Amino acid sequence: MLRFRRQLCVAAAVLAGASGSVVAATTPAAAQEAPTAVTAGGMPTPQTNGMILSVAIVGNTVYAGGKFNKARPAGVAPGGEGEVTRNNLLAFDLRTGELLPWAPQVTGTPFSGNNPGPYCKPSGSQWVCDSVFRIKASPDGSRIYVGGDFDRVNGQWRSRLAAFDTAGALVPNFRPQVGGRVRGISVTSDTVYIGGGFGAVNGTTRQRLAALGSDGALRPFAPTADGEVFALAAAPAQNRVVVGGAFNQINGTSRRAIMGVDAATGANVSWQWRAPSNKDVVTDIVTDEGGTAYLGAYNYGGGDPRFEGRGAINIADGSAKWFDGCYGDTQAVSVSNGVLYSASHAHQCLAMGTFPETRPYRRLLAESTDVRGTAPVTRNHVQRGDPIPEMLPWFPNTNGGPSDSPWSNGPWAVASNGDYVVVGGEFTTVNGKAQQSLTRFAARGVPGAVHNGPQTPFRAPTVTRNNAGQPVVNWQTTWDAQNSEIRYELFRVGNGTPIHTVTRESRFWNLPNLSYVDTGAPQGQQRYWVRAIDADGARIGSPQSEPG
Repeated sequence: MLRFRRQLCVAAAVLAGASGSVVAATTPAAAQEAPTAVTAGGMPTPQTNGMILSVAIVGNTVYAGGKFNKARPAGVAPGGEGEVTRNNLLAFDLRTGELLPWAPQVTGTPFSGNNPGPYCKPSGSQWVCDSVFRIKASPDGSRIYVGGDFDRVNGQWRSRLAAFDTAGALVPNFRPQVGGRVRGISVTSDTVYIGGGFGAVNGTTRQRLAALGSDGALRPFAPTADGEVFALAAAPAQNRVVVGGAFNQINGTSRRAIMGVDAATGANVSWQWRAPSNKDVVTDIVTDEGGTAYLGAYNYGGGDPRFEGRGAINIADGSAKWFDGCYGDTQAVSVSNGVLYSASHAHQCLAMGTFPETRPYRRLLAESTDVRGTAPVTRNHVQRGDPIPEMLPWFPNTNGGPSDSPWSNGPWAVASNGDYVVVGGEFTTVNGKAQQSLTRFAARGVPGAVHNGPQTPFRAPTVTRNNAGQPVVNWQTTWDAQNSEIRYELFRVGNGTPIHTVTRESRFWNLPNLSYVDTGAPQGQQRYWVRAIDADGARIGSPQSEPG
């Protein structure tokens, strides 16, 4: 593969000093077949007039929350036919993309004062903060928990946290009073862990972290964080909760951006890896059944070393498995079938042996969850020789959002279940076509899956002559949004069958040039064209060459 120095033996590397240890996989993963991401063509999905900050898949329903007050069908412009009211929460059918009638009224109490920030909105001469930041389902799929800035749902008091049954009803006896923003939620069979910017829950001091029963009663779990908590991931098998955010200390101990705590008491547990910069922020954490936590992060200060991009950490002891070393803020991650999907604006991934500084940004990426090579160069906080995952051929893209966005991040949320990947954010286009704030992608074989194959522009070949007077046809390869390799068929104009076929791997950052000597060409000048076909059968044709 063109991305990695392959390893067929056990890989191991150590990051020196405060960066902690990095342990590679104990199997020769690089010799195994890479996992397969879903297709890269966006499917019809509802849109909103704002931004999506969280998505959750529960069965065949997708729940989405954020900052918006209208929703409309795919293909409809803002204000067009079919637009309906949706206040910061909506649901749609995962299989069809149809908007569902679920329409809770998520609101906040207007207040006076200084501008509280871009997640809030003006209301006359006052402000309203009612955005939804996180949606998480209970393990049995019977409930969803919603956290954010709001204080009322359907006119009933719900202070920054609410629960719905998955039939759509607001759970009446879950009414905790959270004294500030809820940004992170993780749910086990009997506990709801929350994190954010709050200072009290149910009138009891809780510094940005707390745990509740399914009835909203406060649990003894009471760690403290000195900065906002963005994400939580409970791991019952390890009796831990992994905490991520913009803090410098957990329980008074220096732990920037990421730490593990005891699931019952909230006390610090052993945790090896340390974030390299005091301006690193962990934005999202997801786990798999193998005991790994996958992280998304950004750094707001620049410079190296820093943690941007994605990483994988062993929950049991906090030791690092890998980091991809990509530059570009990562807002969300999701894992399924050995693939880590991310919502980001990656712009340089040389530590993975992939793309250099790139515009437009690559806002959606897929990587293997396992180690599949070593870093060819030192970038970000990844050192040359450190274990890295493989960047998979999944390259759909969005824009950054409306021109007046204070962020221009594009995607902010991602969820997956093996058959589908759902993405939410502030974007207004997907793969160059109008689509605002939500999109979905499907695995091969799922009805309605949209293939996004060989890309344009695919330029016409050129023709020269060698010393023997034979035509030499040259062309630059293209790239594919969902496959590693493309088969090229070279045609002589007027000939219905290809005169030459070759298969070549390429990426958007690496487009090899190919050539062919047409030894069987008839007398006179000839014209040629090339057809590009990927493994899914998607194809495009180049323009014809000039005579040569």
